[in-house]
Amino acid sequence: MNNQTIRLSQYYLAYIDILGIKEAIKSNKSEEYLNNIKELYELTYSYIKVNCPQEYFLKANIKIFSDNLVIAVQKKECYEFGTPNEIASCYLMIFASFFQVLALKYSLLVRGSIIVDDLYIDETFIYGKALSEAYKLESEIANYPRIIINPRDIHLFMKSDFQQKIISKDSSNIYYINPFECYFTYVPKEHKLDNLNVITEILTEKLSENNDNKINQKVCWFINMFNDFCSSNGYLDNIINLDNYPYSEQKIEVRVTGFARELIKKED
Repeated sequence: MNNQTIRLSQYYLAYIDILGIKEAIKSNKSEEYLNNIKELYELTYSYIKVNCPQEYFLKANIKIFSDNLVIAVQKKECYEFGTPNEIASCYLMIFASFFQVLALKYSLLVRGSIIVDDLYIDETFIYGKALSEAYKLESEIANYPRIIINPRDIHLFMKSDFQQKIISKDSSNIYYINPFECYFTYVPKEHKLDNLNVITEILTEKLSENNDNKINQKVCWFINMFNDFCSSNGYLDNIINLDNYPYSEQKIEVRVTGFARELIKKED
């Protein structure tokens, strides 16, 4: 028996929930989705390795359990530009963005959060406040298919022009990543239009997949984020027309729970 004491450390942690998988697990397509999640992770990993600067390619702790993904990178005691902490925060933002965009290949949407807090993680265990608080952020505050950042930690994710470019803030002071701004920063120029056309086609198809107003509301929110990216970057032919959908003008509104109010209050 090993009596060695294990201790918590500060970690950058991204918690991502793949939406709709719980129902898929109950269906006869469970193995298909299992293989889709495996392929999605491997695709994300390989895309980052090929397209992103090598200094951002860290040996992170990654756990996939059912429809959830956790990426954790230990925090270093350094905060200046170009230091391990900035690299760690960029890595999480890039991984989460690529995962979110590439999930569309499998017609999947994701929701999640990024936080900095205490954690212990090894081959067997994952334990700590970082995980429990990240779950609360994702399940109680994110609401729409987006990756939000804990307001208390936002200063750790706004250190470079690149980070500031890909982070947006809604009317409730909730910060989130625009994955398209991040993803297309690293996609080679000659492949950008093809990628945009594929995403446009997939998102257009998702609008007609079901008649569930709650799901369509989230899809429309996500498409609005894509349309904002296209409009800001001159890809006007890829803007998806939402005129016939009741949520087309809807801006981000979140359920501001007591937990959310405390986070926002701390930031202010």
